[in-house]
Amino acid sequence: MKFSIDLLREVQQENDRSNVILSPLSIALALSHLALGAANQTEKHLLEAIHLESVPCLHHLLSALRRRLAEATLSLASRVYLQKGLEVKEKFLEDSEKFYGAKPVSLSGSSEDDLEAINQWVKEATNGQIPTFLQQLPGNTVMLLLNAIHFHGFWRNKFDAAFTSPDIFHLDDDFVVSVEMMKAQRYSLSWFTLESHDVQVAKFPFKGNVSFVVIVPHQYSWNATHVLESFPYRQLCTLFPEEVPTTVKMPKMKLDYQLELSNILSQMGLQELFTNPNLQKISDESLFVSSIQHQSSLELKEDGVEGSAATSVVISRSLSAFNLDRPFLFIIFEEELGIPLFIGSVQNPNPNAAPQLKELRHLPSRPQKAIPCLFSFTDP
Repeated sequence: MKFSIDLLREVQQENDRSNVILSPLSIALALSHLALGAANQTEKHLLEAIHLESVPCLHHLLSALRRRLAEATLSLASRVYLQKGLEVKEKFLEDSEKFYGAKPVSLSGSSEDDLEAINQWVKEATNGQIPTFLQQLPGNTVMLLLNAIHFHGFWRNKFDAAFTSPDIFHLDDDFVVSVEMMKAQRYSLSWFTLESHDVQVAKFPFKGNVSFVVIVPHQYSWNATHVLESFPYRQLCTLFPEEVPTTVKMPKMKLDYQLELSNILSQMGLQELFTNPNLQKISDESLFVSSIQHQSSLELKEDGVEGSAATSVVISRSLSAFNLDRPFLFIIFEEELGIPLFIGSVQNPNPNAAPQLKELRHLPSRPQKAIPCLFSFTDP
């Protein structure tokens, strides 16, 4: 969870007013895959960044994790693209396939054909949710590490589409935006108010061991990092009370998010990846990482989601209604293992609509998870 919070903090420092959708799992798997080919300080810094430096038999563990998650409604796929003529060490290729399921594929040398092939692979690996991952291949590309995750979760308690209707979402104290709001009168929901953080927390379970946990600050002016860093995750499972019939409103939405991660990861202590890393377990040639791309999408709809220290806690039951009608944080958890598959914040579920002043508001018109992560290596 620490890596997830570090990642979200750095991303939101760049722009805290935009929607953010990340897959810490996808990015961590891509970084650990890279660590497979790294040595000395480069390997050490990679594992420290994802807080797995003290985990014994790390790659065996992650391999088992991938297989276990794949048994659920989560699809994981990896691939290694190689420039023709690049001499890659056989052990790296063998271990890539053994631990990460990443089969090596040769680039044709035609940028147009290679770009089409890569985008087609990502599209298939994400069940069509990310049809165009790359607009162009990074210059001087000699190797690509690709990782894609697709999650399709079905609510244990579905929303009835007949009750979905136009409503408003409060952007801040002054502005609202029109959205299609999913509604239920007696939705079985486990939720509570965490008074120490001035937030409401609810858990919308999917079929299986995955849940959509939302954290809704009462104040419009809040910092995601401050909310998340002191949040009692380890106690979370014990904090949720029994489900009770609740009036629920949740925005129906489809959001896309794309990010170049080089600056973010540099801020997290991985500057050397982009200058002079030790990747001698991949190749004897001098390589460095020239680009790290991450793209994700989140769709909330009636049948589900598709895509992707000691703490003193005061809890109180709240009113009999839970409304996701203001900015919120979300985490999609694999509950049995406690792994965050996706994390993010929704500031505006309908960014294409024009915000309206609250006093002038009018009710309007109509709103899968999948994640690829790319490493591009350049031969200097």
